[in-house]
Amino acid sequence: MIKTSGPASSFFADAASAARAWPNLRQWWQTFLLLALFASFTLLVAKLDTAFNFSVTAQWGELLAIAALGFFVPALGEEMVFRVGLAGRSGLWRATLALALFMLWHPAQVWLGLPMAQPAFLAPGFLIIAAALGLTCTLAWRMTGSVWPAVVIHWLTVVGWKALLGG
Repeated sequence: MIKTSGPASSFFADAASAARAWPNLRQWWQTFLLLALFASFTLLVAKLDTAFNFSVTAQWGELLAIAALGFFVPALGEEMVFRVGLAGRSGLWRATLALALFMLWHPAQVWLGLPMAQPAFLAPGFLIIAAALGLTCTLAWRMTGSVWPAVVIHWLTVVGWKALLGG
């Protein structure tokens, strides 16, 4: 049992609880529906934005490496920070702040010269998709009480972006 005596221990208690919670079949179905809505929206934005390039990657080895690493960074890491830590389980203002920070985190990576940053992180279409991803992951987290649906959505988005949109 994790004792909570301050913000840091409270975050770790929330993170442990979010990781231990496993969604039931109905919640996974809801997650799938959220993912389908998000994917449809994303494909529409990508089709309208000339910065995206629909093409199947030929670099399968690199894609497999990204898929393996991407589960932990960015998917699990960002979901623990932005959904579990910042958005929390309730509160519109917390969710809004977390969503804004999630959106800003992507261009900030470019500005700071971080290794996984890409110029596409500055594109308006990408930021719209990032906002939609943040909203979708927040809904999945809050509907299930588990971080895993949000992690799966985020991970599939990263892998799909790399595999199909030239990311």
